[in-house]
Amino acid sequence: MVKVWQHLAKDVVNPDYCIGCGSCVATCPVQALERVNEKPALKGVCINCGICYGTCPEVVDPNSLQIPVFGAPPQDELIGTYRHALSVEANDSSTKIRAQDGGAVTALLSSLLEIGFIDAAIVTGTAETPWYPVAKVAITPQEVLECAGTKYSRGPISLGLREAVNMYYRKKVAVVGTPCQIVASRRMGLSTPKNEHISDAIKLRIGLFCSGVFKYGDFFKNIVEKSLQIPLASVNKFDLKNEKLIIYLKHGPSRELPLAEVRKYIDLPCRICSNFSAEMADISIGYLGSPAGRSTVLIRTELGEEAFAEAGKLGKFSVIDLASVRPGLEAIRQEALKKRTLAAQTIETLRREKKMLPVWMEQPPSETITEPIESDKGICHV
Repeated sequence: MVKVWQHLAKDVVNPDYCIGCGSCVATCPVQALERVNEKPALKGVCINCGICYGTCPEVVDPNSLQIPVFGAPPQDELIGTYRHALSVEANDSSTKIRAQDGGAVTALLSSLLEIGFIDAAIVTGTAETPWYPVAKVAITPQEVLECAGTKYSRGPISLGLREAVNMYYRKKVAVVGTPCQIVASRRMGLSTPKNEHISDAIKLRIGLFCSGVFKYGDFFKNIVEKSLQIPLASVNKFDLKNEKLIIYLKHGPSRELPLAEVRKYIDLPCRICSNFSAEMADISIGYLGSPAGRSTVLIRTELGEEAFAEAGKLGKFSVIDLASVRPGLEAIRQEALKKRTLAAQTIETLRREKKMLPVWMEQPPSETITEPIESDKGICHV
C-alpha cells in the first residue's frame, strides 16, 4: 500500500515528530502542501502519489540508508563510514570571524562555487526576525559568508532546494544541514516514487555535527528573550562547547548556560535521534575533535573526496590530519555515544508513558488509516 499525506500527518505531523525540513512540501508535484507554523499542511488537492511520505526522514530507521548510500556496513559503529578524518582552518580572517569554529563549511562552499563544482548552496540564514532560521539560496561566496554561523534551530532547507531549482534554475546544488536534514535529502533520491526534478539537482550533501536543536519559539523567544531578558537582536553568535551554550552579545560580556539546564528545550525529534555526526552526508563537519579555531572534516564518499580535493586547489583553507591533533576522533565517538544513550533513554521514557513512538519503532506497527482516499490516479512518477 502506498502511504500518502494522510499517513504522514498521522505518523509524523500530529505526534510532533516533524522536523520542519520542508521536504514533503518541496517535492509535492502538485504543490498541494504548504509550510504553516513550521509544519506541513494540506492546502490543495492531494493526488495520493506518496512522494511526501517517501521523502520524510522521520518514517524510517536512519540506519536503513547505510547500504543504499555506502554499499557496505558502517566502518565505525559510532560515527559511520568515512575515508578521511581531517582538521581544517579557513585561511581568510574575515571568514573565521564570521563563521563557526574553523570556518570549514564557509571556505569549502565558497571554493566550490568559485570553481563551478556547484552552482548553488542551500544554507540556513535568518529572516528579519532575529535568529529565526530560513533557507537561503547562496550563489556567490559573499552570500555564503552572510549566512555563516550555527543557528541552533532548523530552517526548511528543502524549500531552499526547491527555490534553487524552480526560481534560479540550478542543477548542481550543495545542501548543508543537520543529520536529519541530510537523511531527508537522501530520501529524496532513494525513495520510490520520487520527484526527480528536485532530487536530481542535489550535487553534494554537507552534514553538520549535531547534539540537537531548539524550537525557535520555546527557547529563543521564551527563554533567551523573556527569561534571560536578552534581546535576540543583541546576540552576535551562539556556540555550544564544553557542555555549555554560550551566547555572545554584540555589546557586553557573553552569557553561558549549562547544557544540562537547556537540554529539556531541545526539540523532541532531536531527543530521540542517535545520529551525531551526520553519517549519511558526503562530507560531515563540526568543531568536535579539533583544537579551538579549527573544524573537523569527515570525508565519507568518493564524491565528497572529489569535492574537497577540487576546493582545496584554491588554497582557501589549510588541512592537517585529525590523527595529529587532540582530542581527535575519540572525542567524536564519545559525543556520538552520549547522544545515542540519551536517545535510548528518551525512547524508553516515551514507552513507559505509553506515548506514540516514531512509526518505524512502533511494535506492533501503527494502525492502517481507513478513511477513504478520493483518487484513482495511483502512483505518480515525477
